[in-house]
Amino acid sequence: MKKKFDESFKEYICENPTEIFEHMKNARFSEDLFEKSGDLTFPFTLSMLTLLKSANPLEQKYYYIEDDSNYAFFTVYENRMNLFTYGKAEWFMNIHTIAFPCSLSNNGFITNNVKWMLTYIKTIKGCKLVLNLDEKTDIKGMSFGETLPTCVFAIPENIKDIKTYMDSLRSPYRRRINIAVKNCSDIEIKRIKDDSIDIHPLYLQTYEKSEYKLECLNKEFFDKTDGEKLVFLRDKKPVGFVLLKETKKELVFMLCGMNYTPDKDNADLYFYMLLKIVEYALEKGLRVIDFGQTSEKTKLKFGAVLKKKYFYAHHSNPFLNIFAMVGKHMLEYKYDFPEFHVFKE
Repeated sequence: MKKKFDESFKEYICENPTEIFEHMKNARFSEDLFEKSGDLTFPFTLSMLTLLKSANPLEQKYYYIEDDSNYAFFTVYENRMNLFTYGKAEWFMNIHTIAFPCSLSNNGFITNNVKWMLTYIKTIKGCKLVLNLDEKTDIKGMSFGETLPTCVFAIPENIKDIKTYMDSLRSPYRRRINIAVKNCSDIEIKRIKDDSIDIHPLYLQTYEKSEYKLECLNKEFFDKTDGEKLVFLRDKKPVGFVLLKETKKELVFMLCGMNYTPDKDNADLYFYMLLKIVEYALEKGLRVIDFGQTSEKTKLKFGAVLKKKYFYAHHSNPFLNIFAMVGKHMLEYKYDFPEFHVFKE
């Protein structure tokens, strides 16, 4: 029995998504966890977690805990990484990362009591890093701070299609997008849901250029994932892609990749790709785009706003935990972007 938990407390830990789902369907809070379809909400679907079990090379575990009034399901993957990823220092250690194992802006848990769940996570041996929480909560003995914010674009009600979107932009932002459109006039776009075009090499190029590397997904993920890919081709060859997922309430920009060539302005292609995401959302009647994390400045110029995200960190070694708490400023992601007035008054 874990300390600070009463006699009704139960925990279940396994490395098989199907096994944890079967357990949770018989748990006390199954009706709160599962949708009417019998699955968890995106991205925690059984098919996605099963795919990531093989497509993400990092070791993954699944936890379910409950007592008389609280429950939590969360995913943990183990990685040797730089604890000061967002700072200038380096300190590599084995870390239990509580996050969705696919670099989405989602957090890696479903719970009705975040504070109760974090109290349990403290009891896990070693270094724990909980990413992408939406709100701060006071947990004694845990370091916390800001991590990468999420870029969210709530499309204004007056915008009905891509033309009214462009017309609503102030001239500097419209001009920059038009330059990208002109320089990408030779681009062909294909929408696919299968593996007919190999986009994995493009993903690897973007991954290698990333400042904040976590997991590196293999080709299987892009071949089999449940989402739509917009593939950008030049001279019949893929030069970029975006992976999109439509949910009940928003369009999720999951991942992307590009061919970084010295003879082309890669920024133009990226602007063009983001524009096509906006166009896709409007075509589907979706009013919110989760643009994800990183490249914040560019996404803000399309009308997105920043949504703060937080991390919590803890080490079971008291000395190392004190160091993490005192030096939390070294763990935080620091940013100061100018305010962009993208739309006309």
